[in-house]
Amino acid sequence: MTSFTRSMQSPRGRLAISALAVAVVVFVALGIAVELVFLPKASTSSTPTTSTTSSAPYNCPGCPPPATTVKASVTQWVADFNDRDVTGIGNFYSQDTVVVWTGTAPGLTGTYDGVGNVRILLGSSIGKTTTLTASIANYNEKDTNPFNANVTFTLTQSGNSSVVGALGITIDANQQWNYVGGQWQIVKETWNYVTFTEQFPVSATTFPQWTAMKEGQNPNLVSEKSFEWHAGPYVAASIYAFLFGVLALGVLRYRRRPGLS
Repeated sequence: MTSFTRSMQSPRGRLAISALAVAVVVFVALGIAVELVFLPKASTSSTPTTSTTSSAPYNCPGCPPPATTVKASVTQWVADFNDRDVTGIGNFYSQDTVVVWTGTAPGLTGTYDGVGNVRILLGSSIGKTTTLTASIANYNEKDTNPFNANVTFTLTQSGNSSVVGALGITIDANQQWNYVGGQWQIVKETWNYVTFTEQFPVSATTFPQWTAMKEGQNPNLVSEKSFEWHAGPYVAASIYAFLFGVLALGVLRYRRRPGLS
């Protein structure tokens, strides 16, 4: 103990203590920065927006009328579901599309902006199926003008997934279609999952805050595991800082051994 105290009072010992202190400060600061910059941010809205009716219907004065009907595009869209063709399905969505999934679909509900996020969503859901049968019923179409149509229908899906096994799904769908560049595109879509049955339900995540964030809610409003959620990154940073400090102290003590100077 005496020798250890003396070593701590030596210049190298004081240097080691300083290195440990600096490491703790640096790694805690890095942990805070990572949490503030890189962790997902909650939506400012408590619930996702579900409206799919455009406030200003798309129109194209002087453009030639659509060469195909909206119903034909919806039919092909459903056919791509039956083929599990994620690329084909994604091609029906405009670049700035907004897709909102609500209801009883675990881990899938939320608001997805842009065709890139929609493709990821389709890949993580439809792309995980090994068999899939889709059909629509109660089809209703309201044409605002020749280039703008609102479509509602009931979408039924059944099949098997590599993640949850056998599944059965019923969805109330609402789509806003615009005829742009010679094709019909989905600019807004809402799916309300009425039923979602799965053979092997996926367990919930460790932190319920993740589920709240995926649904566009504020994770700070979730009381369960609140302390762990907020303190976790700082605790992890402190542990790494401590381990780094111990390593630095060990290196300095090793270099101080006779014959190594």
